[in-house]
Amino acid sequence: MVRKLLAFLKVILVIICIYLIQIYVIDSRTLFGIKPNLVLVSVITISLWYGLYIGSFYSLIIGFLTDLIFLNSNGIFTISYTITGTLIGFFNYNYRRENRVALLYVTAFGILLFEFVEYTCYIFIASDFVNIFYFIKQVIISSLLNICMAYILYGILYKITKNISEGLSDEETLQELR
Repeated sequence: MVRKLLAFLKVILVIICIYLIQIYVIDSRTLFGIKPNLVLVSVITISLWYGLYIGSFYSLIIGFLTDLIFLNSNGIFTISYTITGTLIGFFNYNYRRENRVALLYVTAFGILLFEFVEYTCYIFIASDFVNIFYFIKQVIISSLLNICMAYILYGILYKITKNISEGLSDEETLQELR
């Protein structure tokens, strides 16, 4: 029980760290007017590793928190992150964690999906079309930035989740021995 609580606290700490890095470090830097999205990279990674249900739940919570933090009353982030996390979660059955090349392809697909959902939501809310060339530029540069971030952060997230998973499996082994 104590190890499960510690594992849960580690997950909460990782989420807080992701938001702190996104808000205080990454948001102040842009490349061609586009900011890398560490939160999206974490949603894609968690959904890819843990599957449909955990990925959907994680992306729903992350989207809701993002809407609260950035005071977005439309729920665009909740919708965008949840749809992206759910569809990326379907890839879990055909994916191995050790394969970094597949992570890059899935990250590119996830970013395209996220930006498309967000673009579509803005069209419905504003009832006005946004320049399609801006959307294409956003997807290309955002994909390149976030793929680089995913490749760098993949090892860190892999070690953290492996540590949490091992902590939970050790407790289950101890309970079986009793």
